[in-house]
Parts: sequence; C-alpha cells; structure tokens
Amino acid sequence: MKPKIVIALCAALFAASLGIAPAADVKFSMDRKKLGQSNTRTGSTNAKARGTTNFSIENKDIIYTIFVESSSFKDLENVTVEYNIYYEEARPGSTEKPPVRTLAGKHTIDKLGSYKKVDFDTTPIVMKETRLDGGWVWTSGADKNAKDRIVGSIIRAHNSEGKLLGEYINPSGIATKFEWKSPR
Repeated sequence: MKPKIVIALCAALFAASLGIAPAADVKFSMDRKKLGQSNTRTGSTNAKARGTTNFSIENKDIIYTIFVESSSFKDLENVTVEYNIYYEEARPGSTEKPPVRTLAGKHTIDKLGSYKKVDFDTTPIVMKETRLDGGWVWTSGADKNAKDRIVGSIIRAHNSEGKLLGEYINPSGIATKFEWKSPR
C-alpha cells in the first residue's frame, strides 16, 4: 500500500473515532424579510372594561430567504433543500404555553456550481401580535400582549441519491426539542 493512502486511511479512522463529522458539501444562511403588515381593532367578550373596541391585532407577513452555498470542488446536481421553521402561535387571553407550529417546505436546485451561491424564498408566515388597550384586562389573568415568535429552524440538503450534503440548525438544541416534519 502506498504511504499516502495509509496516512489518509489512518487520519479518517482517527477522525471517526473522535466523532468528527466530514465537511459538508453545502453551507446555509438565512435572512428574514417583512412582506406586509395589517392592523385591525376588535372587541372581545373575554375582556372587562368600558367601551366596545378593546384590543388591536397586528399581522405581519414574513418570509425567509435561504442562501445555499456550495463548498464542493464539483458541481452538484438535483439538490433538494428541505426546511422546517418552528414558531410559537400566541393565544391572546390564554395563560397556557403557546403551541409550536412548523412551516415545512422544500426547494430543488437543478445545478449548484462549484463554490456558487443560490437563494430562494420560503412560504410566507403570518405572525400576529395582539395588544389590549389601556384599562382592559383578560379575565383569565393572561398577559395584556400576545405575540407570535420564531423559535428556530432546520435546513437540510440532499442529492438525488438521498445523501445528506449539509445541515443548518439554529439554535443548536432545536433538533432535540421538536420533531422534523418532511415537506409534502
């Protein structure tokens, strides 16, 4: 056996014994964008005070732009990028912990050139914020303001044979807290 092959084999075995993962073929980053916003005012039978309009609801449509960058010496073809974005859906007037919803989606990149960057937008998410007017309280004792919030995201890229090319998890513990949902 040639010395270079033996050294490479020994290095690979040593890295595997330490639990070091091989370098990913793709890297990810994401940016949040606000598409639009709408405000409404309404009344509630679950709040006590004088008047008829007692809280406002603000809806924000947001999307994420996902950037996929090749870190491979060769072109990558038929790359499928799947994403899960986890967000809490606040419940105005409720004292319970808000449920976590998942936006699952996917995008196929026909050809990702060597060290090239491609981007695409996710499906929009409607984020709501509800605010009680001054002098109003929820009869349940809940907080006056309820706001949806993003809690994390996972992005995965696979080639046409199903090999994982790269993964992005933010924050790092999110993968153990929530179940991955395959996009349809």
